[in-house]
Amino acid sequence: MKEYSFIKFIPNSITLMSLIAGLSSIKFSIQGNWELSVLMIMLAAFFDFFDGWMARKLKKSSQFGAELDSLSDFISFGLAPALLINLSITYQLGRLGWIFSLFFIVCAALRLARFNIENLREQSKTFFGIPSPAAAGVIMIPFYINFINFDFLSIDEIYLSSSLVVYAGIMMISRVPTPSAKNIKLSPLYMRLITILVIVILIFLITYFWQTTLFLAVTYLFLSLVNLFFYFTRLFRANS
Repeated sequence: MKEYSFIKFIPNSITLMSLIAGLSSIKFSIQGNWELSVLMIMLAAFFDFFDGWMARKLKKSSQFGAELDSLSDFISFGLAPALLINLSITYQLGRLGWIFSLFFIVCAALRLARFNIENLREQSKTFFGIPSPAAAGVIMIPFYINFINFDFLSIDEIYLSSSLVVYAGIMMISRVPTPSAKNIKLSPLYMRLITILVIVILIFLITYFWQTTLFLAVTYLFLSLVNLFFYFTRLFRANS
């Protein structure tokens, strides 16, 4: 029986929704609507997760889809968050603030280009650096703090934003090994535990959206710092 041709367009259609969300984020940033801009980037991340998942489920992965996904990721998780940060916070630094944003955008482009090349080779169980959606989530931490009026230790948002932009940019292009969840095989028991954890997180997201988002972003940032620490520890021991 001939397969319906429209099925092969489902993953790419989801990718286009991610792209549209990213472009919408840029529009809202220009208009000064920071909250909607952040939400659009988060919506783009939601679509970005499901386009790959759907492509694997339908076995409709293609080179065209991979290139379209990279373009979408660059706009949604490179250009959009960098413009959001610059237009809302780091513009106060003048040219230096724009340089920080350019640095993040260039790092996102380099990461995606490198990922495409490595993806053409054999699949690895390890990524290098942090993915662009995660980097975008990290640099938006000042917004999560602002949305819940959480003034922790009176951290200057300009300093915090600039530091996160530089750190996330460097980590995107770094060679620090990062485990790939796509290739981790878990026992049924662990899968049930993860399912329960996801349900709990979803409940908290529904009830305390920005608080939970802040917690998840800070947790990811902390784990990336821990991973970076152990990476340099292993590197030091290997060279000593």
